[in-house]
Amino acid sequence: MYKTGVYFGRFCPPHRGHLYQIIQASTKCEKLIVVISDNKIQTENLCAADGLPTITYQLRKQWLSQQVQDMSHISVRVLDETDIPEYPDGWVMWSERMRQVVPEKIDAFFVGDRDYDDTLQHFFPESAIEMFDPTRSRYPISATDIRKDILNNWHYILGPARPFFAKKVLIAGTESCGKTTLTKCLAKLYNTSWSEEVGRYYARDYLGGDETIFTDEDFGRMAYLQAEQDYHAMRTANKVCFFDTDAVVTNYYSELYMGHRNKMVEAYINPKRYDVVLYLNPDVTWVSDGMRLNGSQERREMLNEHLLSMYEEFGFKDKIVQIRGNYNQRLTAAIDLVDGMLNLAQK
Repeated sequence: MYKTGVYFGRFCPPHRGHLYQIIQASTKCEKLIVVISDNKIQTENLCAADGLPTITYQLRKQWLSQQVQDMSHISVRVLDETDIPEYPDGWVMWSERMRQVVPEKIDAFFVGDRDYDDTLQHFFPESAIEMFDPTRSRYPISATDIRKDILNNWHYILGPARPFFAKKVLIAGTESCGKTTLTKCLAKLYNTSWSEEVGRYYARDYLGGDETIFTDEDFGRMAYLQAEQDYHAMRTANKVCFFDTDAVVTNYYSELYMGHRNKMVEAYINPKRYDVVLYLNPDVTWVSDGMRLNGSQERREMLNEHLLSMYEEFGFKDKIVQIRGNYNQRLTAAIDLVDGMLNLAQK
């Protein structure tokens, strides 16, 4: 058994083939160091070419570290290649940088590509070279394949990385528009997770049911709790995740209850978190549940326009799809849209 081994790669993104090789290597050494090679400019260009946000080294390190966090003899480090000439011209600088990142004596490199054999042996003559499944017979996939077709290669992506790639659908609108019901229906139909509206139950759970004693701090806490619930929903998402309202709605209710917006809430507003906003118009029958404030149609339409303008003000305009009609028409329209996002409509 080797004392210290190294397994390196770009991991953009990390997938089950990588994990298979990491686990195999971990059985052959006392300590395995997984080294993420990162060239910021290359990574930005690769992701942009595939229509993806940049998969930063911080994200990749988080994902791999989460995946092996209960395997104490495996650690994850980063090698910055941004100033190193591109492969195959940068081996001298790369090998020097590798020795800085891994100052321990490297007893073995574990690789899945035969192209590295001779060069590694030249620059690390003291290290053995172990080859694992170079033909990818067990997991016939590459990170390039995944980036080009995320959803059809979903089962290869490591669990901690999936929230980054899941489609995120926000269901928004004023009171009694069917947001909660539609969110749950969609999540169940697509066999995935969803996040409920924290503000709907906040007074019941934290204020003894008394909505007259809200404070600014309560709305800030609502936004925080909503963000935490959204995060946990995304961790178990199956290609798509649904969210019942967001911090824009919390800020809207701050105006209704407190008479002003809330800076603590606005810190949680981020249109980049969502791929689309299904905005439900108030053209279904008002349903009183004992917690709702505004029942007249004139008042509903006025508040609807105000909330819609808030979404546009905070940068959501290009993501909004307005949904109208009865409950069945709303569900059908939402399904058609999500099917299109998931490339299901053509199948």
